[in-house]
Amino acid sequence: MRMRALLMAVVVVFVGCKKSDTVDAGPPVPPKPIERALLDSPNTLSVFEAADGKCVWRQEDPLTEKRVVLATFEGACVGLRVAWSVDTTKAVVGFDPQLVQSAGYSSQASTPPAYADEVVDPNAKPRWFFVDMKTGKAEPLTPPSIEKNELREVAISTKGDVIALLEEAVPEDAKGTIKSGDQTFDLSEITEGIPVLVHAYRRDGAAWKRFETKLSTTGWDYGLGVSALDAATDVGVKSDKLLDSHSETDTFDDATQKQLDKFKPAKAKTEDDGAWTGVEFNGHTVYVWQVSGEFAHNTGLAVTKAGPLPELGFTDGDLAAYSSNGSLLLISKSDVGTHARLYSFPDVKLVFRSDTARTVTFWPKPRAR
Repeated sequence: MRMRALLMAVVVVFVGCKKSDTVDAGPPVPPKPIERALLDSPNTLSVFEAADGKCVWRQEDPLTEKRVVLATFEGACVGLRVAWSVDTTKAVVGFDPQLVQSAGYSSQASTPPAYADEVVDPNAKPRWFFVDMKTGKAEPLTPPSIEKNELREVAISTKGDVIALLEEAVPEDAKGTIKSGDQTFDLSEITEGIPVLVHAYRRDGAAWKRFETKLSTTGWDYGLGVSALDAATDVGVKSDKLLDSHSETDTFDDATQKQLDKFKPAKAKTEDDGAWTGVEFNGHTVYVWQVSGEFAHNTGLAVTKAGPLPELGFTDGDLAAYSSNGSLLLISKSDVGTHARLYSFPDVKLVFRSDTARTVTFWPKPRAR
């Protein structure tokens, strides 16, 4: 009996020691998110399209027919703005209800636009998201809300910070100097336009911290607004720039001008009604009808010497955005990127078209920080 008791004691001590040596591992570590492979060919487009009451963002290569879904957002695709990081793996995606399809201009000499103006939904609210393309995570983003300030842009700086650019109205009766924080600005420097203060904020966790303020102007053709900020140029690619109706254009000889006369709008009689300009890319030229006010704008009337581009669908009454990548030319409605058409040259072949997608652009080329 005594020997048996000793053995039991040894077992108890042994088990007790073993139990005390056990380390608590804590809760299980969640697996790392799976990173998807993004398309990286120069043919890749950025496309937003409505599906089942949601807005789906994808990459699409029309030449290889490859697609990668990047993120899905609740609600309509109207009012889209995209601001990429410089390496193009992240982006801020915004939905601005005021940004809808419209002709952009009209004149007595212009043809009616091919596509009707859209109506702003008075019940729609702005929405913003920070998107990680590799994981597909779309995080709701709340921009800074400052009294008497209007949000103009949300973007990603070259350092990877999310920044917001705001515009603050200056009191109408303000004279002499005006203070903002510890800075003082001289209003006498403003000789044209409406003076405004513009501010740049950087996201810091859940808070926003102001890091730049300048005096700027709005209300006239040369008013810079928030573009006067240094922070406005220290960012990645933005869809607003890609969908602008301005582009690099070239002049050409009188013989070509005369050859193109047969394609010009029927009501165009003088230079004030518009003129042909050349959009050159990779050794190819497309001739675009351009109209001018204070600045020149490209319309949707585009031809080669052989004739109009096939199935383009726009008229000289539509303002259009033109961009190229290699021998590919992308044309869409300016500002909103609707009714996109992608052509390959020199055969002038239509390789992509959509009348349902929005904010269609080429996928930006990544840059090093």
